[in-house]
Amino acid sequence: MSETAVKEVRSVLIPLHERQLLLPNAVIAEVIGFQQPEPPEAGRPDWFVGSYVWRGVVIPIVSFEGMLGDRVVIPGNRGRIMVMNTLGQHERITHIGLLVQAIPSLVRVGANNVTPVNPEDDLDPLIKQQVELDLSPAMIPDLDEIERQVIDVAT
Repeated sequence: MSETAVKEVRSVLIPLHERQLLLPNAVIAEVIGFQQPEPPEAGRPDWFVGSYVWRGVVIPIVSFEGMLGDRVVIPGNRGRIMVMNTLGQHERITHIGLLVQAIPSLVRVGANNVTPVNPEDDLDPLIKQQVELDLSPAMIPDLDEIERQVIDVAT
C-alpha cells in the first residue's frame, strides 16, 4: 500500500474583531447568521456570551478573543456564529458556537502559502501556532484547550 502525501488542506479563514483564525474545514459544522444568544447565568466569564438552540441542541456561544483576555465584541449586521464540532471530551457538549465578525473564507492551505511565525513571546495556551497565510497573519487555535475551558464553564 502506498502512502499519499497531503499537499493541501481545505481550511477556513475566520474573521474575528482584530484577529483571524485558521481552522480545517472539517471542524466547522455550520455558519449561521448572528442572533443574540440566551444570556449566561451570573458568575460566568465575559467570554461566555450565552447559549443558543441549534438544530434542537443547546450549544454554548463564546468569544475567542474574550478567551484570550481581549474585549468581547458582539458582531454587527455582518456577524455570524460559527458552529464547531467538538472533539468529544464531553457527552453533553457536542458543538461550540464562536462569534465571528463576517462570513469565513474558504482557503486551501499548503506549503506554498502558509508560513509558521515564531513569536518572541510564549503563546497563550489557546493558540497552537501563529502563521502567515498568503502574507496575512492568522492563528491556529488549540481546539482541545478551547473545548476544555468551555466545558469547565458550561457544566
